[in-house]
Amino acid sequence: MAHPNIPVAIPTQVLQTSPVHSQTSLAQRTDIPLHILALIISYIDDVADIARLTRTSRLLYYMALPRLYENVTLRSYSEIRYVDGRPEGYGSGSPFSMGLNALVSRSVTSYVQNFSVVGEWRETDIEDYSKGRVPDNSMMLNIAIRAALDKMQILRSFGWELNTKPTQAVYQGIASRPSLTSLTLRFPRKRIPRPTVLVPPIPNLKALKVYDIDPLCYPDDISVLLVTSKKLEDLTLHWNPRMRDVGEESVNLMTYFGRCLTSRYSLPVKRLALYNLYTRNSGDLDDCIANERLEEISLLNCVGSGDPMTVFLDDTWRINQPNKVPTNLKMMRGDMLGRPHVNMLARFQGLERLYIVSARRTSRSKSNSATATPTTPSPSSSSPSSNSMPQESVNLASDYLAAIEAHHRTMRHLLLSDQWILGIDVIKRLVKSCPNLEQFGLAIKDVDIPVLREIMAHAPKIYAIRILVRPGSEFYEKFESIDDEMHEFAISQETWRPEYKNLKWLGVSDMVFQLGAVMNLGTKRAKAGGEPLPMRIVKRVPKDTVKDIEIWKMNSLDL
Repeated sequence: MAHPNIPVAIPTQVLQTSPVHSQTSLAQRTDIPLHILALIISYIDDVADIARLTRTSRLLYYMALPRLYENVTLRSYSEIRYVDGRPEGYGSGSPFSMGLNALVSRSVTSYVQNFSVVGEWRETDIEDYSKGRVPDNSMMLNIAIRAALDKMQILRSFGWELNTKPTQAVYQGIASRPSLTSLTLRFPRKRIPRPTVLVPPIPNLKALKVYDIDPLCYPDDISVLLVTSKKLEDLTLHWNPRMRDVGEESVNLMTYFGRCLTSRYSLPVKRLALYNLYTRNSGDLDDCIANERLEEISLLNCVGSGDPMTVFLDDTWRINQPNKVPTNLKMMRGDMLGRPHVNMLARFQGLERLYIVSARRTSRSKSNSATATPTTPSPSSSSPSSNSMPQESVNLASDYLAAIEAHHRTMRHLLLSDQWILGIDVIKRLVKSCPNLEQFGLAIKDVDIPVLREIMAHAPKIYAIRILVRPGSEFYEKFESIDDEMHEFAISQETWRPEYKNLKWLGVSDMVFQLGAVMNLGTKRAKAGGEPLPMRIVKRVPKDTVKDIEIWKMNSLDL
């Protein structure tokens, strides 16, 4: 509550329209500068809060309205949803159609900077495709979105993630937006004949993400878009996993990069991500990417899965290994382990983030083979080894660690495979070689307090540790059977020590613990010498709490 002698610094315009009575006189009131108000509004992220702010006064309405419509996402549903027994949009249209109507008919569209349409669009008269024409409701959808796009003068990003394709009209609309720098496309998964559009050039495009590419589902042609995007920095290509699941060789990289190869143009991308790629490697892709500019690369479910149905095409990537090394690479993320990956790590220096994804997707392939990577061993005190594991896998794990220790002392984020169960001597040598570690994920042979002490003693910058435990193991069953209070108490008894001062997050198996401040329990629980007993405030938190911390966020096959 404000002090009665302190004037309330609210603009006069707001006070005149506010229903709340002010006890201060006009002489006592001072106005908040408009640039301070604009700064405060810029820090408000919740859409509901911004909407309520626009209803506060006329001044705040005009100041908060651009912020309210800065990001617009329209979601379509295949079925009618009900709220309190009534369908959404009762008395008018669906929320999707009414939102699109507002963008087309009102002047707020000029404030939109990021626009996306997502969800499932209910196409009627699908048999019209077999007769050579697009159904009317899909055409009307594209016409309405094109009308909205023409009014978005400061549009920076556009996403089409519906289950139907955009037409030429929509592509022409986004191509005419000189401010557009990011484009996201999702292609249909159904084999329905559709018109294939040549995506036009977007001169200032910096980020391109294309999902659910399937050559048999009539995707649009992005080859011209790639060869003309001279400012492209972020490229994500996601293929439908169906081709890899059934071993269908229908993807040809030259469909997308052929014009780049013909023009001898290398894409200047800094971030490259490929998902579910299943194709033959002819060695041409190496000439289409400017490796000297590449800083981040992600390869998930692409090569080396070990499935007999895909081994013939996967071997072409092993035989035609790239000759050029991305010397400026800072981040690598992948779910496949192999000798080519180790050799690449040993050919350059300066990697800062390495994420070996342990998550596995369930293949729908008819093959009975395992899609996981070859099982790697449990390490001894000097190198990974196991009496029950092949020696080749032992050597592979050792070579990975050796490459990291010798060439990548700049490592800040390190997520190792959950199949490498490391001993304390191996961990000690690894953290000594990477003194800048901030996030560390690993599997430990003997999960015990001395291991954590060794890690924090040699890498004091670590603020997040994740101990990987494979489901079904003996330790997993034992750890999950203990109450959360016992875990919290045991961790608090250890992590009050000075070497743990920077540690904020500790993950063991599927549990996540947040480490707070150190406190004393008082004289009643003092030590024998009379000193108060210190403890760390430890609380188990939901896994969603750490969804933005990379060693959790990156250990997933999600897009």
